Amino acid sequence: MSKLTGRSRALEIILGAELLDSAMAQKYGIINRAIPEEEIDSFVSTLANRMAALLSGVIDAAKNAVNATFQNTNGIITESAMLCKVLAKPAAAARMITSTEKSAQTNEGECQLKKILNKI
Repeated sequence: MSKLTGRSRALEIILGAELLDSAMAQKYGIINRAIPEEEIDSFVSTLANRMAALLSGVIDAAKNAVNATFQNTNGIITESAMLCKVLAKPAAAARMITSTEKSAQTNEGECQLKKILNKI
């Protein structure tokens, strides 16, 4: 609990025997998000489709980079190494070039980033 919420909040929850609803659990960082029951299927389907569309190696690279940060190792070095590993693949490099050509890295492009990336 303390890793998720911090020491003070963990003690408050544990020692206070506090029951949390989903909104408070989300606010405290215990769960990623609280989703109304009628929206769960749609959310999970969208998330699964986005993850399935990722290039080979991206999920592994992301997990390694995030895990390095939580294992008190130099996460930025691991993140950089994982990015290089993923971008070494032709399909990933092609997507990066396409996103640049579509101005995804400009101020205007960043405002429309979701739209641009969904087309790539």
